[in-house]
Parts: sequence; structure tokens; C-alpha cells
Amino acid sequence: MAESIVNFVLSKLTDVVVKEVLLLYNIDEQVKTVTRQLGWIQAFMKDADKKQITDERQKHWVKEVRDVSYLIEDAIDTFLSEVPPKPQIPTGMMESIKKKLKITKELPAVYKLAHDITQIKKKMTEIEASRLRFGINTLGEDSGEIKLPIRPPVLPDIDPDVVGFKKDRDNIVKELLDETTKRRSVVSIWGVGGLGKTTLAQKVYNCDDIKKQFELRIWVSISKKFELIDILIKIAKQLQLPIDPSNQSNDFLTDIHGSLRDKKYLIVFDDVWTDKLWTQIGEALPNENNGSRVLITTRSSEVAKDADPTCEPYKLGLLTKELSIELFLKKALPNHDPNKSTFNDLRDITDQFVQKCGALPLALVVLGGLLSRKPHNYIAWSKVLQTMSWHADDGTKCSEIIGTSYEDLPFAHKSCFLYFAAFPEDHDIDAESLIRMWVAEGFIPQEDIRTLEETAEIYLEDIVQRSLIQVKSRSLDGSIEYCCIHDLLRDLAIQKAKEDNFLVVYSHPDCDQQSLSRARRVAVHHPDCDKLVMSQNLRTLLCFHGKVMPNCSKQKLLKVVSSMKWLESIDLGMFEGLTQLRYLKLRGNLSEKCTVPDDKYGKRYLKKVLGTMNCIETLQVSLFTRGQTFDPYNFPDCAWNNKTLRHVWTGSSVPELPPSIELPNLQTLGRVTANESWKTGLPHLPNLRTLHLLHDKSCSWMVVADFLGTLNNLISLTLIGSFSEDIFDMRKFPFYQNLQSLTLSSSNNGETPNEKAPDVVMLPPHLINLVIQNCLFQQDVMPVLENLQCLKSLTLWRVSKTNRKMRCSAKGFNQLEQLWLISITVLEDWELEEGAMPILKKLWIGGCKELCVPQGLRHLTNLQKLEWWGMGDEGKADEVRQLCKHVPSLDLE
Repeated sequence: MAESIVNFVLSKLTDVVVKEVLLLYNIDEQVKTVTRQLGWIQAFMKDADKKQITDERQKHWVKEVRDVSYLIEDAIDTFLSEVPPKPQIPTGMMESIKKKLKITKELPAVYKLAHDITQIKKKMTEIEASRLRFGINTLGEDSGEIKLPIRPPVLPDIDPDVVGFKKDRDNIVKELLDETTKRRSVVSIWGVGGLGKTTLAQKVYNCDDIKKQFELRIWVSISKKFELIDILIKIAKQLQLPIDPSNQSNDFLTDIHGSLRDKKYLIVFDDVWTDKLWTQIGEALPNENNGSRVLITTRSSEVAKDADPTCEPYKLGLLTKELSIELFLKKALPNHDPNKSTFNDLRDITDQFVQKCGALPLALVVLGGLLSRKPHNYIAWSKVLQTMSWHADDGTKCSEIIGTSYEDLPFAHKSCFLYFAAFPEDHDIDAESLIRMWVAEGFIPQEDIRTLEETAEIYLEDIVQRSLIQVKSRSLDGSIEYCCIHDLLRDLAIQKAKEDNFLVVYSHPDCDQQSLSRARRVAVHHPDCDKLVMSQNLRTLLCFHGKVMPNCSKQKLLKVVSSMKWLESIDLGMFEGLTQLRYLKLRGNLSEKCTVPDDKYGKRYLKKVLGTMNCIETLQVSLFTRGQTFDPYNFPDCAWNNKTLRHVWTGSSVPELPPSIELPNLQTLGRVTANESWKTGLPHLPNLRTLHLLHDKSCSWMVVADFLGTLNNLISLTLIGSFSEDIFDMRKFPFYQNLQSLTLSSSNNGETPNEKAPDVVMLPPHLINLVIQNCLFQQDVMPVLENLQCLKSLTLWRVSKTNRKMRCSAKGFNQLEQLWLISITVLEDWELEEGAMPILKKLWIGGCKELCVPQGLRHLTNLQKLEWWGMGDEGKADEVRQLCKHVPSLDLE
């Protein structure tokens, strides 16, 4: 990890903006000397980083290099926070005088940096001397970088449940469906970490027979240190119960019991550590003698036995040698052919790897992921075998393998992996937000052929391919949407992050205060954080609870601040003067001090905050005050002054986008209104990719159309409000070939229905997602839309006022996976020819009371889920059940 820290600091020292500022104040030569020294030291880091595991002297040397790298970063960042970059050197006599006066005010910061650099140079001289004394003489063979492909790949996700769990799954399903046991019973799966208990439970949970037999299915992940109220809220959300934060545990227990009464349910409690959970939550689960079941996974045999003494716990065993080899090769050689001579060369060494893994699925998958990134030959694989310590017993083998896989990461990836230590157990991690935080931290190098976000996406895919994290879901374009990390891998990340002073998790008031006081990143999991003492060199503050954020007004070097949950109170004042902030995500209620009578929306506070942010890249603000949404038109104009902006989403606010503004780096712009003043100068957003625009009649449609005509790189467009019918002909826009997602929601409410459906050539040919709402066509739009060859998701919401019939022809919608038909109140007949929508997986129908049951539903053989509400006739539900016996999940109302 120290190697990646050195590389990160070197990249900062060679940054163009930083070099310009240092040159302006004549400090560039001193910093160049430090840069050369650090670059020379880096050449020895790869060797020392590996040897520190077994050599205490080298471990000490690596720590010294890491610490001095942090000192350099702190010195530069502190200087930049006091002397921000200037847009240009002033000209003219008066401006020259002003510049000299300003520099005079900044002299203390200049002198301090010069002094710090002098002290750092002395430390680096001592480090070089100790390198020779400790015998660190081997230059690193390479930098650890990997060559990245031109486009981010969409790699197959290798799920461990494809190997070895069929028999276990069948046994547990049989026990859960045993009709001789009418009472509520508990089935337990237990075994050591890394066996695949959660994977097996997921396989059971998603089994078609289970879906058909249980009216309700609920999945709850349990952390080692859990709060009962959090568990109850998770259950309540899945039962769609109203969530009142003021409710006590007893209230939730009563509500949950009432919702489950008279229902046959299956509840999975995943990763239970103590029988304390069962004693606390048991009374919420009614026993109606209707075959309801509870399934738990645990590492403790005692917990498994105590959950239900009448049921024998299911002990998950190790894989056989044959299954171990199969699983290992699925990861190490995803496309291997066992009959090829290449595999014959690797057969013997494969047996050795499998034996060392001890038949643990997690160890096999992680080690296979490591080898998948190596050349597929005996020499490359044998080097891995030789470098690993194989003396660990069965209890630590998995940790040993995981540690080796981490050390094998390219140095630029290590910081990205350690970021996962910040997230709570079993947390679904939003990949888009994660990537933007990586970019804000400076982990991602700039490349000419792609954006920083595209490079970060490749990093994330590489870490997935190494099986260090898991994909929870992918978006329609194949990119990762949500991911998660296994408990054992998370433990490793937390351990390494703490050792390297990279990040500390504040999970309890008794946490190590010394580590917190010097940590460069803090993830706050516990709400009792009012008096949290944090380092003045703090770079990142992530808040995962819903109370208040710790006071960070003195942490002037902060780069990333994010509230992961809705906060009860937000004091904007603490963010004033955070000039280095690059990522700000705030969601919650403004505190009373920010909503005084003469400034009830906190405009002055927000203006002060945003006015001092010179480096902001991601700005996501959703604020409420006194029970009302933050006034949209009080969103300060100064927020648009930062040329560094990359992603802006104003939450519930809908500010106007100023005319003639230039934001060359902006890629995402959410919830802004069109502006009539654009007539004098359209906004210049050359790299915009995602736009969510609100338009009303106060602004000419032609002005908006002219603005859309400037967006060459747009791939996602949401247009809400009053727009002309000719919006459906997008051939005139430069993003016609690039657009992948389109949402059109009219506010005309049917006053001006469209005479006819658009021709298919008018719509972008590569659309993946299409939403049309309140655009009332007088013709059936299905014959047009079914010819969009790339379409995977379609939503039609109130799209007809007179047409009572829809028809989908054979081979139409050949890529469609998701379909919503909502509030098409006049629709009576939907004809689905055999062969239409051949791969449709999910179908939602709502508010279509006149619609007869489409007989073509029987042809949707790949349909996995059908929800139909507001049917208007109970007899329809029985007819649908007869037609859709092949569909695992039916929800009919």
C-alpha cells in the first residue's frame, strides 16, 4: 500500500495546476528536488513493500516512506488551501499593485511551505541512508500498472453458486417445503467463513418452488454489532409498512406481527452472530401453523442449535476435489477448454493451488481471480505459488490467500480497494457514487482517450474480476450498478486501511481515539459523534447514520464529504471555507440556525458555502427546511462559477441554469430549468452526458431545441414539461447516434394529443431505455417502438386517449427485458403474438382497468416477474394465474 501512496503523491506534485501555483511563488525548484528524491525512493518500494511482511526493518522503512509522503501531501494541500490557484496573472499597473498586495498577504503561507519542504528534504535524506543500512537494493521490476483497454469491458460475473451447491440447495428447499411440519420452524445453515453460506441461502431464496409456495419472502442481513431497531426497519420496508423514525422497537414489533399474521412467509436472517437476535425478534414472527419458515446462516454451531432445538442444523461442508478444481478454473480460466494442451501444462500446478485452498469456495474464487490476471502459463503461475506463504492452518488459509490477492493489486487499485472498508457490513454500494469519490480523491490518473470516470469503471471491473468484490446488480448498459464486499474481505480492507493510516471506521464511542485523531479518512457508522476528534489533515468524511454530521469546520483539507443517509439536521456553516472540497453530497433538514426569519431558506449560508468551493467536482444537494422543500430559485448562482464541476444534482431543488455559462468538465446535470434568457447566450456544456431538464411555456421551445443542438456527447436525456411534438424527431440533434436513455414527460395533460406515432427512424437507434409519459398518441405506438433493436426497458405511462388496442408482432422487441404499462385507462386489448418479447423478464401493469387478460402472456416463457395492480376484476387474477404458471413471481391485485 505504501507504494500506491508514494505514486499518488508524485502524481500530485506533477499536476499542472499545482506546478503553476508553485512557479508563481518561486517554490517550484525546491519541490522539484523533493519530487526527484521521492521518485528515486519509489524505485525501491515494490521490493520493500513485499518484504515488509516478514522483515521488521523493511516494514519500518516502508512506514517512514509512507509518513514522509503524507507530510509532502499535507504541506502542498495546506498551501493550496491558503493560496488557491489564480485564473490568470493580472495585467495593468493597478492590477499589478493589487497582485503584490495579495502576495504580501500570502507570504506567511509561502514561508511555511518553504520551511516544511526543507524539513521534508532532511527526512528524505535520512530515509535514503536507512535504505542502504537495511539492505533494500532491488529495484522494482515494474510499477504495478496494467494496460487498460480502450473501452470499459462488460465482464461476466462468475457466481460461486454455479459449482457445488445443487445438492445442498435441494436438501434445504425440501426441508423448508416439508408439509408435515405446520408450525413455524427455523432451518439453520452453519459453517466457517468463506464456505458460501450466503450464496447457498440466496440460491434457496430465489428457487422457483420457494417463490411459489411462500406468499411473502423477506431477506435481512445481520451485522456483527446490530441494533434491533435497524433490523425491524429493514423488515418493515420489505413489508411496505410506513416508516416513522420516532417509532420505538415495540411499535415495529407489533406492526410486523400484524402484517405477517395469516400469511405464509419465509424470512432469511443472513450472518447471525448471536442468539440474542432470536430472543429479541421472535415475538414479531407469528406462528399460525401454516408452514411459515425462518432460514438463518451463521458461523456458530451454538446459534444454529439454539434457533430451533427441534430442527437439526444444516452443516455446510467443504467442496470435493473435483468441484474445487471446477470452481477454481471457472475463475482462473473463464473460457478454458479442458482438452487443450494449454490446460494440460497447468494441470499439476492447478492441483497444488486447489490443495492449498483447503476446498474453501471463497479462497478458490479469490485465488482464481488473482491468476485470471496473470499470463496463462506454468512459469507465471509458479511464481505466484512460490511467493505465497503456505504454512497457515485451515483457520487462516483463506485470510492468507485474500492477503496475497490484495498485495497483487496494481498500486493504483489498492487505494480504490481500501475504500470498501468505509462501508458497513452487507451494504449495497452505489457504484456511480463510489467512482465519483475515487475521482475526487485523486486516485484515478487522467488519460487522453477516456474520462476519469471511464478509467475508474475499468478499475472497478478489474477488482470484480479478481473476486475481491461482488456485483449485486448491473444497469441496462452492462455497467455495475451496485456492488458489495464479503465480510472476510472487508475485514482485510479495514485492517490494511488502519495499518496504513488510510481510513478508520468509527463504529462505537469506544473506538481507538488515537487512530481517529490522525486518520486521513473517517467513516462514521455510530450516531454518537458530536464530540468526535478528527485530524486537521482529514481528507474524507463519510456519514452512514441519520442524525447529525460531526463538526468538520476545522478540517480545511477535506476533499470528500457525504451523508449516506438523510440527516435530521444539517448546519451549513461548518462547510464554509472548505476550499479543497471536491465531492459534496448533503441530504437532510437544514438546522434552525440556517433558517432565520429573514433568510428562511438558508440562502445566505448556502451562498457562503458554495462561494468558497474553488475545486468542487460533484455537488449533490437535497435540503428541506421546516417541513418544506428547499426553495429552488434560491439556489445560489455562485454554484455555477466553478469550472471544475463534473456532476451536479440539485435534489428537490430546480434552479435555473444561467445563460452563457461555460462548464467544460460538466458531465451530469440534474433537475434544472430552461431559461428564457438563453436567447442572449446558450450555456456551453461540451462534455455533458446526462441531462435532466424541466421546461415550461415561459421559455420558448425553440430556445431549448437550440440548446439541445449543442450537446454532442449526450447519452441520457430526461425532458419534463411543455415541449413541442417535434421532439420525437431527434435526427436533427448531434447526440442522435449516441443517446441510450430517453425520458419524455409532457405537462400538457392531453390538451394537445399527438396525431400519430413517430416513425422509428426519428428515434435514436441505440436507445436502451425509453420512458414516455402523458404524450397522448391517437395511434398504437407499439409497431414503431418494437423495431428499436437495442431497447431493453420501456415505460408507457398514459400514452393514449382514444386508441383501445395495442399489438406486438412476432420478433418484435427482441431485446426487451423490462416493460411498464401504467395508467393507460382506455386500453382494452393487448395482442401479443407468439415470438414477441422473447427475453422479457419483468412486466408491470397498473391502472389499466379496462384491459382484458392478454392471452399472449403464455408465450412469454422467460418472464420471471409479473405485477398487475388495479385489475378491476377479481376474476382476471385467476385467469392470469392459469396463463402464467411458468412465472415464478406473481403479484396480482
